[in-house]
Amino acid sequence: MRKRLGEILLAQGAISEEQLRAALARQQNRSVPLGRLLVEAGAVDEETVARALARQARLPFVDLAGRRPPERLTGLLDPGVAWEHEVLPVAEKDDVLIVAVADPAKAVILDTLRFLLDREVTLALAAETPLRQALERSYGPPGGGRGRATAAETAPAGDEAPVVRLVHRMFEEAVAARASDIHIEPFADKVRIRYRVDGRLRVADEHPRDLHAPLLSHLKVSAGLDIAEKRKPQDGRIEHEAGGRVLDVRTSTLPTNHGETCVMRLLDREANLLSLEELGMGEQALAWFRRVIERPNGIFLVTGPTGSGKTTTLYAALQTLNRPDRKILTVEDPVEYRLRGINQVQVHPQIGLDFARVLRAFLRQAPNIVLVGEIRDRETAEVAIQASLTGHLVFSTVHTNDAPSAVTRLLDMGVPPFLIATSLQGVLAQRLVRRLCPDCAAEEEATPLERALLGLPAGARLRHPRGCRACQRTGYRGRVGVFEWLEMNEELREQLFAADDPNAFRSRAAACGAWTALAEDVRAKVLAGTTTVQEMLRVTRVEIPTEEEERVPPAAGMEDKA
Repeated sequence: MRKRLGEILLAQGAISEEQLRAALARQQNRSVPLGRLLVEAGAVDEETVARALARQARLPFVDLAGRRPPERLTGLLDPGVAWEHEVLPVAEKDDVLIVAVADPAKAVILDTLRFLLDREVTLALAAETPLRQALERSYGPPGGGRGRATAAETAPAGDEAPVVRLVHRMFEEAVAARASDIHIEPFADKVRIRYRVDGRLRVADEHPRDLHAPLLSHLKVSAGLDIAEKRKPQDGRIEHEAGGRVLDVRTSTLPTNHGETCVMRLLDREANLLSLEELGMGEQALAWFRRVIERPNGIFLVTGPTGSGKTTTLYAALQTLNRPDRKILTVEDPVEYRLRGINQVQVHPQIGLDFARVLRAFLRQAPNIVLVGEIRDRETAEVAIQASLTGHLVFSTVHTNDAPSAVTRLLDMGVPPFLIATSLQGVLAQRLVRRLCPDCAAEEEATPLERALLGLPAGARLRHPRGCRACQRTGYRGRVGVFEWLEMNEELREQLFAADDPNAFRSRAAACGAWTALAEDVRAKVLAGTTTVQEMLRVTRVEIPTEEEERVPPAAGMEDKA
């Protein structure tokens, strides 16, 4: 068991028990290290305390009184960094650089120093006053006589710490590439950086494994996370300016077998807010959407997998409905974009502030329109439906693959069928497909597979991806939504009231014309030259016709004659 500082000094005869008790009593009212209090009281000198601390921390002690380390060592470290961390290179042994500090707790900066200097570094302990005097002899006064300065203040422009430069460059590159997330992934021999652009991950860079610890520490400090906690997932937020825009960066860390992986979601509140017309809906879908969201009450659901643009669609609806005579409340996890004139609430499940509880409180605020970020359980679903039945228009999302499955999902949660039938107005399901690059896409003759899937005649032409500098040689730039929609009508409500077979709801929706499937919208966008058959196959389940099915039957009265 490691001895305490007071015990070491007592054992050495450096202080008396009375002096130790007096210092401990003063420490009750001051957040000052015990050694400093003993020095202030004149009980012991700085060097004796430093030697005792070195013994306690099992570090070597270096006497810097009147000394100046060789310039070949001090020149390895930037003056701003040296003063910021109060560290001084003092010796070299077997290619290991020894740097002096006055506080053993500064061992946490070893990873940073190893990265900065690109070599192995170890610590030695020195007394505080001789260390500061040696720093001044080696690097001059801190900040040119302005008192202690940070590295950013003492270093020339563009010469900040390499980790800071790396992070800033990473954000700048991600913004320039139109990335939605940055992934930092540690492996046994490297750290991989990937950007998600237009829904696809691509490797942006790879760094030495030694860089992982200082990089993660910097990001965790920026996001307000606990840098000492490496065993549990953590979530935080960073506000970072890059590319002339202020980004809201949602940060998530997760322990893996090679260290913590970090994913940062880049949110630009201004750039990502779209109008209804910019969502990419066709005329028929847009007219239906406008009609449904203008209803005075009921519940409207948007469904799709994670990252399919559901929140963006709902915010576009709220912007359309946002008028001075309407009160709009949202409860989200997290609040992704801030909308002017709308009251937004962030859930905090750890204190019991979940969706259902906030939604109940909302109803006492007399809103006209309510947005529930996601319906995850029966309690939230029933409160949202009750709100829609009492004169409120409620928007929310669920995670399903298509529009009819949203109803099945609510039934699976245990919501009574009659509540769904009474309150649900419509369901919009969506995906995001990559948009062809407008600069390099070329029109070519459709392949046999494309003609079969789209029902095109021989000789038909479609736009295909090529690749240029603007689209980073991918052939695609940006994404556009593809949609399917389900409008509740009397026939579907009766089907739900009967509640005989939940699976029959899908077939009834298709039979009565209330459900317009996703494949129709994707096909229209392929034919319009917005996207490609490859993207169509990625987001829809399309049956590829057999050779016999591809043959066009002869017209009536025109049968082949031998």
